[in-house]
Amino acid sequence: MKRIFIVLMAIGLLTLTSCSVEEKIETPPVVQAEGNGYIAGNIGQGGLMAGDSEGSVYYRSESGHWMLYKANLDGSEKMKLSDDRSSNINVLGGWVYYTSFDDNFSVYKIRTDGSDRQRIVEGYCSNLYVTGDSMYFDMRDDVNMSHVYSAGTDGSDLKKIIPEASMAYYYDEVVYYISNNGLNLWKLDLETNEDKKLTDTYSTYVVVDDTGIYYWSVDEGTFNQMNLDGGNDRVVLSGGDYYNTSSQYIYFIKSGDNYDLFGLDLETDTEERLSSFSSEVFDENGKVIGDLSSLSEDDFSFQERAAFIYLIEGEVFSRGTLVESLSESGKVDCLMHFDDESNAKFWD
Repeated sequence: MKRIFIVLMAIGLLTLTSCSVEEKIETPPVVQAEGNGYIAGNIGQGGLMAGDSEGSVYYRSESGHWMLYKANLDGSEKMKLSDDRSSNINVLGGWVYYTSFDDNFSVYKIRTDGSDRQRIVEGYCSNLYVTGDSMYFDMRDDVNMSHVYSAGTDGSDLKKIIPEASMAYYYDEVVYYISNNGLNLWKLDLETNEDKKLTDTYSTYVVVDDTGIYYWSVDEGTFNQMNLDGGNDRVVLSGGDYYNTSSQYIYFIKSGDNYDLFGLDLETDTEERLSSFSSEVFDENGKVIGDLSSLSEDDFSFQERAAFIYLIEGEVFSRGTLVESLSESGKVDCLMHFDDESNAKFWD
């Protein structure tokens, strides 16, 4: 049987490509909360990119063998910080925190100049949220069951705080988590120790800010918002994927529209397309394959698509496959950036 290969790799690879923009969406800057190492829903997208609110991006480089790099927002002054293949990247107080694929996803930190690398938590960790002098994350046990932990930013005072659950978000002394039993969204108030169930459905892509709690209801195929107390749960969007939100705007990808990127302005209820990906199928040289019936079982081919949306200092980035990337880096997998006119450009 003939088939088209779509490039997919660990922690997110999907297809992305050269694209043009129909209209520019005027988005306000996404402000990183003071004292947090993460922003918006970037950790929920694998945490492959992060910012420091000072014009620098810290990221897992596609062209640099997935190692930890630093660059300016425009991609200039690229600098390798570590050979670790990283994810769950946070930046706070002159340190970069991340999990390392090369050490079974243990938690590491390194200074923003690439010095003083150190392992601070040993174990299979994910969904890392660094805030103040604390970290919240999940870690798997010997039978591959995840539990939510807290620790100091030096790895001290490691404590299991929620058994059989995965970390989903941290906001204002509240830990949001997904129960392993039912995959429902819950919240634990760290000040009162009150535990509350928020959803009855499989929930993910959780983002919390002062406007409420946002999540993707996977079974329903909807992106919902509720009040911070869990009330007034309502559908905001239907039919998308890879949601990331910055209070006023929700960014998402539509699988039915060539995996294009869209933005929804919640204040005006206006939806705009931010990319226009080709529907063509390409070979390993970036040439269009005119006759798909000529493909053999082992032929490599791909389509341009978007996935994993990252918001950094008002800039929108994404990961996927891009025809332009072949000439820039020799591979289709890349990170892309939307410029001031919302044109999608090869970034790394």
